[in-house]
Amino acid sequence: MNTKTVTLIRSALVLSLLTAAFAGQASSYKMVQLKDDAQHQANLPTVQEIKFDEAMNRCVQLTTTATLQAQAACHQAVMHSRYAGGNQGKASRTLKSYAYNNRGVQKLKLQDKVGALADFQMAVELNADEITQHNLSLLVRQLNSPDLAE
Repeated sequence: MNTKTVTLIRSALVLSLLTAAFAGQASSYKMVQLKDDAQHQANLPTVQEIKFDEAMNRCVQLTTTATLQAQAACHQAVMHSRYAGGNQGKASRTLKSYAYNNRGVQKLKLQDKVGALADFQMAVELNADEITQHNLSLLVRQLNSPDLAE
């Protein structure tokens, strides 16, 4: 697993970026896991932001194992993302995009390529960064190439 660290503008929120590889795919899709330590949790101003962090981390952790639980956690992260990073601004849009990104990866695990495509497109619309663009372009390439599609 490849781990990177990205610092966002709002209150030094730190994200750990994880690469999740799935069998049968030439390259790996990337997921975002929020930093999970006491100091980071203490910096979160609202209960809603804590719930968002927890749902995001559960989504990543469960995506490789329990698909129904992962589906619920990833959906919760998207629902809680409206409160993450405040209601506006770049930090909020970035966190929302990562919630959609993670849910898209989880949908691929369930072979829901149309749902994954919609989530990846929403993630790029919210925040077109290296992670969201990587996942969208990888899925589009796989959908357009019979050799890469499952």
